[in-house]
Amino acid sequence: MHGVFVSSAYLHGRKFEEPWEMLRDACSGRGVELRRMSNSELAVPVGDPDLRRMLGDPDFVLFWDKDTVCAANLEMCGMRVFNPSECIRVCDDKALTHLALSRAGIQSIETVVCPMSYGGCDDPDFVSRASTIVGFPMVAKDRFGSFGQQVRMVSNENELRNLISGPYVPRILQPYIECGGHDVRVEVVGGRPIAAMSRTAPPGDFRSNASIGGTIAGHVPDDEESELAVRACEAVGADFAGVDIIRTPDGPVVCEVNSNAHIRNLLDCTGIDAADAIVDHVISEVRGRGPAGSSTTAGTW
Repeated sequence: MHGVFVSSAYLHGRKFEEPWEMLRDACSGRGVELRRMSNSELAVPVGDPDLRRMLGDPDFVLFWDKDTVCAANLEMCGMRVFNPSECIRVCDDKALTHLALSRAGIQSIETVVCPMSYGGCDDPDFVSRASTIVGFPMVAKDRFGSFGQQVRMVSNENELRNLISGPYVPRILQPYIECGGHDVRVEVVGGRPIAAMSRTAPPGDFRSNASIGGTIAGHVPDDEESELAVRACEAVGADFAGVDIIRTPDGPVVCEVNSNAHIRNLLDCTGIDAADAIVDHVISEVRGRGPAGSSTTAGTW
């Protein structure tokens, strides 16, 4: 068995190399060859019948990027892609994520999607209406973004007006939920939670991402968190994902679903290598046996 690992040609640094190295090693330990290619190398005519042959007729593709058109083209050419292109598209767009969660009846943060605009969103009625619905403080998030870089706290109508009046950026608005800067990420693979970590924001910030200074620690999710994470993955069609959950007075809610969560941090704080479970799941799916049932990491808390 052999597969292809697809990454971005334009993202560099250790945090982008680590998933490749972990998944390559997990494949190697199972006698599976994994070849690496970039989305740039796969920029071929849509539906190119020779693409599968060019890649050596792989059994699967591990798609570790957000180039959803590239992923969809691989699927069109007859390849099995993990995660599927539609899952990546839904997870990458925070508005689509919350639509999918809401459609499935899953508890998530109340979300207002800023209206699409061909310039700035200088509609005072929208600013007033959003302020009333969401309230202050509110959290404004770019719909496309990672590592907490495009997340901002908004304290009043004037700040909101200034934020959205510039060049159009697709955004969502959510009420700020006081949780002490703390959330939980549960990694789900093949419909089972395999590991989890708690994340705490650095002093003076409300974002818990480790990449901006948040601290992480191993966590044992309770039944409610585990069930919520599994249902969230089902809602977005993920074979594997990291589901971010925060606690509210009414119970846990889903904040985000990450179709290619950073699995190195999870290993560092739990000792559990999600790459093992991901590769076991992929092998099982490709061989037609359904979800893996004997991953070396499954259920290890």
